[in-house]
Amino acid sequence: MAERRAVPEHDDPEQGPSGHHQTCTLFESCLAPLCPLDPSSLKGIWYPDEEMCRSRSQGGRPWIKAQRRLSKVAGSGAGYFTLAMLSRLVVIRKGITGLDPDLPEEAQLRAWFQKRPDRREAATKGQASRALHLRKFNFRKTGGRKGAGGGLKKGRDGAS
Repeated sequence: MAERRAVPEHDDPEQGPSGHHQTCTLFESCLAPLCPLDPSSLKGIWYPDEEMCRSRSQGGRPWIKAQRRLSKVAGSGAGYFTLAMLSRLVVIRKGITGLDPDLPEEAQLRAWFQKRPDRREAATKGQASRALHLRKFNFRKTGGRKGAGGGLKKGRDGAS
């Protein structure tokens, strides 16, 4: 059974009160359970109604983008998500659900991952099939150097 995790207490002077590093300008006010600068927090869980990282320097990470999309689409009863789940999400639609906190996590995770293909596998399969399809057609320009014909036609008056 997974529960919302409490913010850990750290005695490390490099980290702020919420456990986030002081290199982040938002470390004093941040309550995000998953912080990209805190490796120990990345083992935790995240609910769609919780705060997410607001740092502009870290916001380009795929799992933070997935969090933003999920918070718009998923309701408060959608369950929780782990970092591995957020990293795997490609398609996020209304009605998406995470894991139920009242049931054992391991079996749910296995079923959840079986339903969703890995992000890299889907991209390479699609790229390979597109490349094979495009080899049938020749989209390269024919002709020689630039200006050797085959470009834009001249107008009626002979000017280009």
